[in-house]
Amino acid sequence: MTFFDNKIFIKIFKLMFTSILFFSIIFTIYSISNQKEQILKSLNLEASGIAKMLTYISSDAIVLDDGAFLIEFNSEFIRENKSLENIILAKLDGTNYLIKKDSWSYEENLDESLFKKQKNEINSEIIFSPIMKKEIFHYVYPIIFSGTNWGWIHLSLSLDDYNKKLKSMYTEYITFFSSLLLITFFISYLIAKSLSDPIIKLNRVANQISRGYLDLRSDYKSDDELGELSKTFNTMITKIQESQDALKASHEKLEDRVKDRTLELYETNQELEDKSRQLEELNKNLDVKVKEEVKKRLKNEGLLIQQSRLAAMGEMLGNIAHQWRQPLSVITTAASGMKLEKELGLDSIESENERFNLIIKTANFLSNTIEDFSNFFKPNKNKEYFYIQDRVEQSLGLVGASLNFHYINIEKDYSCEEKVYGFPNEFAQAVLNILNNAKDILVQKNIENPTIKIRVFKKNAYGYLEIEDNGGGIEEKIMDKIFDPYFTTKHQSQGTGIGLYMSKIIIEQNMEGKLEVRNCKNGVIFSVAIHII
Repeated sequence: MTFFDNKIFIKIFKLMFTSILFFSIIFTIYSISNQKEQILKSLNLEASGIAKMLTYISSDAIVLDDGAFLIEFNSEFIRENKSLENIILAKLDGTNYLIKKDSWSYEENLDESLFKKQKNEINSEIIFSPIMKKEIFHYVYPIIFSGTNWGWIHLSLSLDDYNKKLKSMYTEYITFFSSLLLITFFISYLIAKSLSDPIIKLNRVANQISRGYLDLRSDYKSDDELGELSKTFNTMITKIQESQDALKASHEKLEDRVKDRTLELYETNQELEDKSRQLEELNKNLDVKVKEEVKKRLKNEGLLIQQSRLAAMGEMLGNIAHQWRQPLSVITTAASGMKLEKELGLDSIESENERFNLIIKTANFLSNTIEDFSNFFKPNKNKEYFYIQDRVEQSLGLVGASLNFHYINIEKDYSCEEKVYGFPNEFAQAVLNILNNAKDILVQKNIENPTIKIRVFKKNAYGYLEIEDNGGGIEEKIMDKIFDPYFTTKHQSQGTGIGLYMSKIIIEQNMEGKLEVRNCKNGVIFSVAIHII
């Protein structure tokens, strides 16, 4: 499998390639415009020099109205200057001399397009000459002596040299741009490879581990978040492997006990067989019944072993999967949004940075979740002071993309300015579970104007958090069951029934607080109370 077969590599490669290429195109367009401007400036300078020289030499002839000198001198000058196509001496009294390389003529009226250019200031541009019947660089220079305007000099310069320079410039830029494409491709490949390589390796290890190869470990080491994720991932697999080894050892001990018990049953059966021979006429089927009971007992014990193994692994993996489902959805939503914005041409650096920050923040949350699960039942975890509203905002940041996607409005009222004492990360996870539960209800029931209200306030010695939705409330007959493990009103594919159960454990057992639920006018209110110390 090549790097181009990996989606993450392709996404990074496309991002880098298009970004570099975009700025390169902007630079190229700017450079071409600047070069064209410089070439036009050179034409202006050339025309300006010619006009000033002709004006200086012809000044006396213009004042004295010496037409013969003007025609003779300018005819000789235009024949010696290859770039000049024609010269027009337009005097203020309406006398117009049109001088070409091989002829001259007196024009009573100039073409309207040329006449409009006769102003008291220098002007120049590339136009289609009505005299030469082709595009030329036209330069108009006012003839001013001692503050008096005597007329204008029209110079028509050939564009042959200008076009050659443009052609040469375009050839150079095409060669440059072709080389730039190759360099951009190579740089984008290297950057995409360096960024995606650790993710791809970690994904391969995860796929192998999911197939049962628990001896594999991620060998990626770095001081960034991916390195921390790789380290945490290895720790998680080690603990799962230790758990499996413990289950295997327990199973082996249980098998020994089953063997002992089977032997005891066999001995008992032998005794029963001896007695059955004596009582054969009274109970011929006693021996068969004893054997059937023994088989049933062995089968039941085997099922218990299997269930205990699956329950232990299922609880750990189920909890982790439940906690990871929403953050992974946030990462997917952010990445999809970036892709869609790029496809629609709506992307911006600010938007991309915002989504990159969200992905990094969510990845850190995933890493912290693994640590929290590892320390969940350890009694020596350190509590700390934190603001309830800070952890609410942390949870909203993770579930915010999904709430916005379903057009769910959030109304916040924070009035508690004191810190509470407990485990901030676990508290944020509990809040996330409640928010996610409220969102699912609003979406499932297709509520019009779905709203979640969040209130933080102080009452007595407690900091309170209330999360209210307008999802229609909970039926009274199941109100007492919603905190039970594996109880859910959702479809199996949408929930496991352990989110609120875990929130209950976090708030009441780990933080010695209170988590209660009650119906209100339009929905339900989850109330969390934590000691203020």
